[in-house]
Amino acid sequence: MSNEQELKVRHQRGMTLERTKPRRIPGERLEETLGRAVRERREKTGMTQTRLAELSDLTQAAISRLEHGKSMPTFPLMERIARAFGSTLIVAVEPGHGVTVTFADNGDTV
Repeated sequence: MSNEQELKVRHQRGMTLERTKPRRIPGERLEETLGRAVRERREKTGMTQTRLAELSDLTQAAISRLEHGKSMPTFPLMERIARAFGSTLIVAVEPGHGVTVTFADNGDTV
C-alpha cells in the first residue's frame, strides 16, 4: 500500500496525520524518537510533564526520562500516554526510512 493509499484509509477511519517535520532524525535512537514525539505532543497540547504523569499514572521523573530518550517505553506504557493525550499513537516501520512516530486525532490535518 502506498503512503497516499494509507493516508486515505486513515482518513476514512477518522484519523488524519499531521504533516510536519519527519518524526525520525537520521542517527537518532528509537527511544529518542519516541521521547521526542511525546515531548512535542505534550508541548503542542500545553500539558506539563506533571499533568501528563498524573493522567498516565507515571511519575514526572519517568516522563522526563522518556522525553529525553533515557528509557525505552513498552507498548502498554505508550498506550497509557496516548490515552492521556486522547490521541492515537502511530508507529510506522518503513524499509529504508527507519521508524516514524506520530500522535494523531480527529483534529489533526493532513
